[in-house]
Amino acid sequence: MRGLNADHAAQNQRLTDKLALKNSLLNHIHDLTSLLTKAPDLEQVFHEILDRAMAALHFDRAVIMLLSDDGAKLKCQCLKGFTKEGERHARATPLSIERHDCYETRVIRSGVPLFIQNASDDPHATPLDQAINQIHIRQGQERMSLIYVPLKHKGKIMGFIGADRYRTRIDITQDEIEALVIFANQASIVIENARLYNKLHEKQVLLEGVIKCSVDGIVISDIMGNILHFNPKAEEILGITEDEARKILAQELSDLDDDERNRLYNVFKRQENISHYERTYRRNDGKRLVLNLSCFAIVDADQETLGVVTEVTDVTEKKRMDDYLVRVEKFAALGHVASVIAHEIRNPLSGIATTVQNLEMEYEEDSPQKKDLQSIIGEVDRLEKMLREVLDLARPLQLQMEDIDIIDLLGSTIALLNKEAVKRRITIRKDFDCRAISIKADPQRLRQVFLNLTLNALEAIGEQGEIVIRATTVRNQPDQDKRIVINFKDNGIGIPVNHLNKIFDPFFTTKKVGTGLGLAVSHRIIQDHNGMIEVESHEKRGTNFRITLPVA
Repeated sequence: MRGLNADHAAQNQRLTDKLALKNSLLNHIHDLTSLLTKAPDLEQVFHEILDRAMAALHFDRAVIMLLSDDGAKLKCQCLKGFTKEGERHARATPLSIERHDCYETRVIRSGVPLFIQNASDDPHATPLDQAINQIHIRQGQERMSLIYVPLKHKGKIMGFIGADRYRTRIDITQDEIEALVIFANQASIVIENARLYNKLHEKQVLLEGVIKCSVDGIVISDIMGNILHFNPKAEEILGITEDEARKILAQELSDLDDDERNRLYNVFKRQENISHYERTYRRNDGKRLVLNLSCFAIVDADQETLGVVTEVTDVTEKKRMDDYLVRVEKFAALGHVASVIAHEIRNPLSGIATTVQNLEMEYEEDSPQKKDLQSIIGEVDRLEKMLREVLDLARPLQLQMEDIDIIDLLGSTIALLNKEAVKRRITIRKDFDCRAISIKADPQRLRQVFLNLTLNALEAIGEQGEIVIRATTVRNQPDQDKRIVINFKDNGIGIPVNHLNKIFDPFFTTKKVGTGLGLAVSHRIIQDHNGMIEVESHEKRGTNFRITLPVA
């Protein structure tokens, strides 16, 4: 009877211990599962797993080793309870699945838990197992009862979790082996979740780095138009900060007409991407830009639109240069034609002038015929002057280059027209950012340009207004030479849009009187000074001529 009671008590104790083990295991699995709802660091996950396993199952040491991406090697990820030397050795010595035959690689190849009752007296131990045992013995941590459990996710082996009780030397029971298998299954899910999160985070960091460093503006918005990313280049081009951009919708970044709204709608709804769409954009600071836009739908695996990526490129300078080069080529062709015509006209015109002068000499001073002939001679002289201008336009200019102070040249040129401006009640305002700027130029040719532009401004205003002549030095890039930019801005009648692209063409004029060569010659002079002349105008608001010249 006493023996039966003892057996019954022992059985009850085993059941109590088993229940306590399960409760402890469930508590630790619950704590481990909470990591699934967070975004933990992978290293933190490894430490949590080993801490929970050792606490739940009373192990003295534990290790996690994972397979490399190619599945060829086992690498130590985390250790607990090892000596510093043992930890250093484990981390420095990856195990080859193909070449190394030991407990660690065997559990990976078999895919099932591996239990060793006594590692010091194991008949199945390989030479490598024995060598590893000797290392642990030298470190005072002789391996006795060992357990290795594979870490699997969706049937694929990721690595293993191993543990022992080198200090207490208490045998590992079958219940504890089963408990560790259950724990390892849950740990595998947590590890895979953390690995996926880390990979996703690395891709996100890489993507954000690419977006941030892009030479183009990048705007990423969701399907509602809420702005998710707005890179530094977009801030620079569009003239607003990312914080400001996030307060508005992507479609509100610029005033869109009905056609543009429909095109943007089709990107969202029909995934009809927009490539290299050119449009003008006016920033909050008033600066007008020409932008090249490309819009692409972001789609998921089911081809559902998640958002839109808009690539913004500032092509203002390129557009300006392209237009300028077209104008230069057109100008050269017209100049050549004009030169041929001028030569053909000049000879008969000289004959006409000689004949008329001879006829004039035959009449008395007060004769009506003499006055008519003098009028003809005056018109011939005017034609001769025009022909000289045309030939000057066609021939290379003979520039008398010297070092000049362009600010002084501007000032003296303006002074020549002050009386005319006062008579018309027009104010000429000077706005120079420095007192003197030295450049290499032909002063007489530049004076000719400045006079022409100022006279044009006076005529455009007519009566009562303002002309602002502004001179500033600029250097757009650190490696660029310094340049001077001179603006002649008036608040006159402006130039019609359809005339702007012809304004520098020879013989083009909207005036009742004039040859239409003034701006053409000015263009040629600035061109021969390695400079650039441009125009921006709005009807009834005024015109701005912008000259850019290299600084000496």
